[in-house]
Amino acid sequence: MSRGFKYAEEHDDFIRNNYNNVSECVKKFNERFKTDLSYSAIKAHANRKLKLKTGIRPWTQEMNNDIEKLLWHNPYKVATEIFNKKHGTQFTRKQVEEHCVNAGISRKQREKLKKVDAIIKEHIEQKTYSELLDIVSNQTGMAYNSPATICRRANNLGLSRPHRVWDHKSDKRFIDGKEVPYGVFIRFIGNRFHRLSDELRPIGLQIVELQEETANKEQRT
Repeated sequence: MSRGFKYAEEHDDFIRNNYNNVSECVKKFNERFKTDLSYSAIKAHANRKLKLKTGIRPWTQEMNNDIEKLLWHNPYKVATEIFNKKHGTQFTRKQVEEHCVNAGISRKQREKLKKVDAIIKEHIEQKTYSELLDIVSNQTGMAYNSPATICRRANNLGLSRPHRVWDHKSDKRFIDGKEVPYGVFIRFIGNRFHRLSDELRPIGLQIVELQEETANKEQRT
């Protein structure tokens, strides 16, 4: 609604009387006049049309609390975007990080990583790295992208998952819920077909099944 908004004298007077804190002015203005103007729109109007100036953007305790909560689950870039949208501000990532450093607001990475390490130590013997990834994400809110990240974290702790030896006779192997012979499974993994998209994996399975069938025929002849 900010584009093309026409400021009346009533609007200008309101801005003049509440411009000590731009963010608060924006919030009060939108509440008073049932608008949805942005921080930049009102600031531009105040600076250019009304010739108003204000000092450095002050941080309220509410804002400090909000950014601290956001940083618990988000990197600075994402936290800054969410924060700006909520408070109608235009802080850069660097400005937010500098303020947090000066104000003693921490992302608490050390505490979160301690929790991640504790989860890995507890479940490393029973869970795969993919399962560990899900547990870490659910319990800490840390958005790791790959099981390899958990694997590297475990290696740094001097931990590793026990090597599994396949029992060719009794061990069951599945690909997308379908039980397959050991040879098909090995061919599927060896060709990295498990990394294909959901739509292409069935085609990869057909290929390795044909390869396995051909290899078995050659052995019998």
